[in-house]
Amino acid sequence: MRYFVISDIHGFYDVMVESLTKSGYDSTNENHHLLILGDMFDRGHQSKEVLHYIYDLYQSNKATVLLGNHDTFLIELLQGDHGKAYFNMLYNGFGLTLESLSGIEPDLDNLPTIQERILQEYPYLLEWLKSLPYFIEIGDYIFVHGGIDGGKLDWRSMSSPHDFIWSREHLLPAIEGKTVVAGHTRVPTIRRQTNNYHLLHLHHPEDFDILYMDGKILIDRYVEVSQELNVLILDL
Repeated sequence: MRYFVISDIHGFYDVMVESLTKSGYDSTNENHHLLILGDMFDRGHQSKEVLHYIYDLYQSNKATVLLGNHDTFLIELLQGDHGKAYFNMLYNGFGLTLESLSGIEPDLDNLPTIQERILQEYPYLLEWLKSLPYFIEIGDYIFVHGGIDGGKLDWRSMSSPHDFIWSREHLLPAIEGKTVVAGHTRVPTIRRQTNNYHLLHLHHPEDFDILYMDGKILIDRYVEVSQELNVLILDL
């Protein structure tokens, strides 16, 4: 099977499709499988389109989806927990997801209405998101959104859901004999610290490419700036 691995789509449907097309991905090819390392939503204006595309492939067993931290924002809201919604709207682009999925411009007063609208439009969505795994192991590779602490005696049982979706893989000990593939941390922020990543992308777009480290592969291309997704291709 040829796996096409992407992460941190963040509501950029057109970018996702273009990046996958450039990579050679063909959804009709039975030997092609799409693997998404979380963060389907927020920051972009096309969360609805991203959801339809990925869920259709998922239902056809052509895609595997892991849970990302941004995906949990939507889980919380759909369960009626609106406590963090305003913060996520202000700082994490969550409002764009709510508007895309509900067709309603969000504010503090209409979150229950938006919750109800999304649950009506996508009756499968909450349970599907809650069912997504935190990691998956294929051969010598472990795929995760945030990171896996190889320093723990048994990372599978000793790690929390928070660890898997919020950790920074490049800061964690590697796992002997395994390669961890992760998103979440924008690779240019690891390579270079700057106050202007748009300018960095203009002059050094290579800083946004897939980052290979000892026992680790990091793929978050910072889609809001680069307008591209990194696509890692693995034959496993």
